[in-house]
Amino acid sequence: MFARKLTPDEYWRAGLNMAVAFESPFEFEKEQEKSKTAEPDPKEELYGTFLTEPGESSPPVASLVMNRKQVRFDGHVVKMGGVGGVATLPAHRRGGAIRACIELSLRDLYQEGYALSHLYPFSTRYYRQFGFAPAGRSVSWTVQLQDLRGLPEVGGTVRQLFPGEDLGVLLDLYNQAYGDVNFSCLREVFQKNLEGDKPLNDKRWIFLWSDSDGVPGGFMVGTRDKNSLHCTPSFQACDAFICKDVTAMLGLLGFVRTAFIANFESIQFLAPPAWNLAALLPEVSSIDCKPVLNGMSRAVNVETLLKLCRCKGEGRLVLGVSDGIIPENNDTFALAFAPGQENQVERTGEKPDLCLDVGNLSVLLGGARDAASLAITPDIQVCNPHAPLEQVFYSKPCHVLDLF
Repeated sequence: MFARKLTPDEYWRAGLNMAVAFESPFEFEKEQEKSKTAEPDPKEELYGTFLTEPGESSPPVASLVMNRKQVRFDGHVVKMGGVGGVATLPAHRRGGAIRACIELSLRDLYQEGYALSHLYPFSTRYYRQFGFAPAGRSVSWTVQLQDLRGLPEVGGTVRQLFPGEDLGVLLDLYNQAYGDVNFSCLREVFQKNLEGDKPLNDKRWIFLWSDSDGVPGGFMVGTRDKNSLHCTPSFQACDAFICKDVTAMLGLLGFVRTAFIANFESIQFLAPPAWNLAALLPEVSSIDCKPVLNGMSRAVNVETLLKLCRCKGEGRLVLGVSDGIIPENNDTFALAFAPGQENQVERTGEKPDLCLDVGNLSVLLGGARDAASLAITPDIQVCNPHAPLEQVFYSKPCHVLDLF
């Protein structure tokens, strides 16, 4: 068994694997024909695992898609590999086929200068073995429209965007909302599936809220989910609820109540953890509020992340890092930081203040968790409780909106 990158004429095989694994339709002959003229996509790389030796002809029994992304990290832009389309044919599961794909793809990411990798797991336990750790979270809200009556009135106007209109404002608002959010992906457009006639054909609506001065502040993309207005992004639907501040959120929710109370019973949307609607609404007993895991993350290049991470004050922290896949990350790193100066990172033989793996390091540096979480993380060892842990590991806005 061995893994390698797929060639464009083999991409349809990865599509077949995904169709079987995810129980989705697949036009066999059509996809075979398309493969004859397929071109590589510069934004993704496909990997496959084969049972035969290199040079022999056989189809891949497992495959994955490595999405090439650029993401924000503490005021910098770094490269991130988004793992998606992970699929193994049923007859070859639990034999190490996906492990071969993931290990090769992660080593390739390191060689190509990537700093991070992210994925959305079917099982967190399964992906922990590859160095990934649970990342940040959002809060999923389902609110009855009748309960929106108690929201403060903020004024402003709302207009619907139709096919042919410029959707650049959606990207502008996404960048304003996510401009200082760690791990958030840079985008060329907000969402290609919202262009042309597709939204109306899918019975999906786009509404833009602007303040009293006409300045756009937020937008929602919604569709019907039974008796609820669905504005939550998912693999099946490119819905969204994006606001640059709480005022814009209040403006959109006020519009929803006024415009749709006769059509829907509730609205579903994601919001940052800091936006607690329970403090705003007079009636909260009917609210459904639950945290949603925002995937899993791991460091691909430890040294890069340590050099770029934003620390508080001045100090020095020695970290013993483990990585079962990328050997270059298995080392002890001394991080020295001070205001107005670039971080200094060196490999050292000193006794570490803290021992952890690349997954925990990623989510701690990204701000999804803070130093207080170290005490309840069994696979982290605090060797020096007096080390400046709170100056390096503290909460920051951290979220990946892209799905892959």
